[in-house]
Amino acid sequence: MKRREFIKTAMAAGGALTLSTSESKGEQAAKPAGKYHLRYAPRLDFLRDQLTIPQRLETFAAHGFDAIEYNGLMSHPLKEVEEIRKKMDSLGIGMGIFVANPAGWRTAGLVDPKQRDAFLEQLKQAIEYHKVIGNRQATVITGNEIPRAPRGVQRRNVIEGLKRAAELLEKTELTIVIEPLNILVDHPGYFLVHSDEAAEIMAAVNSPHVKILFDIYHQQISEGNLINNIRAYWDYIGYFQVGDVPGRKEPGTGEINWRNVFKAIYDNGYRGILGMEHGLSVPGMEGLLKCFEEYKKADTW
Repeated sequence: MKRREFIKTAMAAGGALTLSTSESKGEQAAKPAGKYHLRYAPRLDFLRDQLTIPQRLETFAAHGFDAIEYNGLMSHPLKEVEEIRKKMDSLGIGMGIFVANPAGWRTAGLVDPKQRDAFLEQLKQAIEYHKVIGNRQATVITGNEIPRAPRGVQRRNVIEGLKRAAELLEKTELTIVIEPLNILVDHPGYFLVHSDEAAEIMAAVNSPHVKILFDIYHQQISEGNLINNIRAYWDYIGYFQVGDVPGRKEPGTGEINWRNVFKAIYDNGYRGILGMEHGLSVPGMEGLLKCFEEYKKADTW
């Protein structure tokens, strides 16, 4: 299928575009797009091999989504990000997270104090990207454990690094969200895994600019008990991401009762963005449309 025909198919399936561009400047618009209770955000790299960035944004908007997220935003020059922002504003699309310390896996993490300066330098760069794209949250990864180092020492290193980060963020509108990840399937050796320890770290840092990214996929694998944990650590959670278990694909492909989870998040008062941090069970536009239909089903209550 030619790209033009591909886009026409996507738009026909999505219906007419009805979003108002005046309702969104960056992430600020808190109102859902109209089709959903919650603000679900497709990943900007969905269909990246088939559509340009403007075409992807148009496709998402045509299907009623008023937000995106994009882990890899900082891989683009700021001039390019300015153009992405202009297109987003023209469509009434806001921005969820991007990763603020993409080198956190090896050289810019929080666990090893030798990496702290590099972490803070990446965060300074992330603040500049935030100013251009207009989002409110950015992901921070802790990095892996230090072998044979006491757990308490590593936790203190993380807390100290986050306190330093909070100082940099005080005069901005950006909040970093620290992501626990599962070590059973995807990230063996990663430091931060469980919600309770993440909440303890948040309490110690004690900053409105430092919160938890509750990735439902990771937390289902690591601990389950999703709704109770979301409620228990609600005050420390700043952002949600979505992915079904097993397989990390769209809702409806695994074991999670998404309607109940989404309703619990909504009923607790969350009106922020939930990122589609997952793959597609079916490739291409067919898979993207299937994904969007699953969100409609899960958002019905």
